[in-house]
Amino acid sequence: MKRPLFFAFSTFILLVVLSACGGTTSPSKSINVTMTDFMFSPNTYSVHASAQISFRATNNGAVAHSFIIMKLGQKVQTHFTDADKANIFWELAQINPGQSVNESFTAPTDPGEYQVICGESNHFEAGMVAKLVVVK
Repeated sequence: MKRPLFFAFSTFILLVVLSACGGTTSPSKSINVTMTDFMFSPNTYSVHASAQISFRATNNGAVAHSFIIMKLGQKVQTHFTDADKANIFWELAQINPGQSVNESFTAPTDPGEYQVICGESNHFEAGMVAKLVVVK
């Protein structure tokens, strides 16, 4: 009789510990991002496929930034160039220092991980990269 009780208690504790470890962020209908020199905070966003997303960006940096979501399977490798522009899913360009912008867009229909970058010169190279996770 003690063994099943011990097993149940152990399983409960294991589930509590695993849930506390976190994992991917729950999908949201909004993205709130703060841009600094040279990072996005947070740097991972999770949304449902085809959902209407409210987007808010605040530039706390000293230079202009952009927020570019690349198409599924498309990634900037070394430098953001004119050739990469054909692979943009959605973009919010030229967010000036001290500026906050509110926009909306429809999330991609295909689940997967999408690369997010700042397209300003040398910002990608400086590490201004994030990830959009689209779930079914």
